[in-house]
Amino acid sequence: MSTPAAVPTSSQNTAEEFQFLADFIPQLVWITDPTGFHTYFNQRWVDYTGYTLADSVGPDMWNNLLHPDDRARARQIWGHSLATGDAYEIEYRFKGRDGQYRWFLGQALPRRNEAGAITTWFGTCTDIHDQKLAADRLAERESEFTTLADNVAQLSWMARPDGHIYWYNKRWYDYTGTDLAAMEGWGWDKVHHPDHRASVVEFVRAAWQKGEPWELTFPLRRHDGEYRWFLTRAVPVRDEQGQLLRWLGTNTDVTEMRHLQEQLQNAYNDLEVKVTFRNLELEHEVQRLRKQLAS
Repeated sequence: MSTPAAVPTSSQNTAEEFQFLADFIPQLVWITDPTGFHTYFNQRWVDYTGYTLADSVGPDMWNNLLHPDDRARARQIWGHSLATGDAYEIEYRFKGRDGQYRWFLGQALPRRNEAGAITTWFGTCTDIHDQKLAADRLAERESEFTTLADNVAQLSWMARPDGHIYWYNKRWYDYTGTDLAAMEGWGWDKVHHPDHRASVVEFVRAAWQKGEPWELTFPLRRHDGEYRWFLTRAVPVRDEQGQLLRWLGTNTDVTEMRHLQEQLQNAYNDLEVKVTFRNLELEHEVQRLRKQLAS
């Protein structure tokens, strides 16, 4: 008579399901006791680190795999979580079996019993290396853009498709003596000359709706109250489908140029008057000579 096969218990099923899930998900999974002593790692941990499970358990082994520059910070944050029960979260560089470091997001949450005492910490390490490098490259480009924008001679700004200005460069703030809170949106009209404000606002509102490059010259108030003339140019930035994404604008100080143009115009006017009078004098002289000849 055959012996019936043993039926797995509920706890066996649960353990097998947990093991399957822990090995299936893309994160490195780990468990510690309330003191931070590691008692479990999933297969992905073994595959990534090259450490066996026997070599991996312990209170401090994981810290040896961290980049030297990240160890003290990680130890401090993990120690805070162990002491307070607060959720654990940190970005650090973790060494793989090939000796190379990759960026991971480490996270852990405590499991408590009915009395509220921590019985276990469940943690994961998620590979964010590619996203981290992309974010760093983006941050570097943004830093380079900001450095460039803050050092050009013009006052510069960016606006949404509807004309809501959301960014100015440092030269704008240095010139106007304002900040973004005062200038955001349509706040820029505060530094326009009262005699020109209405016409400028009317022109700009129409320009936003057309979605085409535009330029206009008007005075802007400096932080000391003096008004200087600026040539403002704005160009639309569009995506591949032609959708308007934002506006890029610059304000170029043309005060000295206007003064020079006025001086040239005045000099031309003076010269024109002098030429006119000289022509009259010559005409009178011709008429006088004609009379002398006639007599």
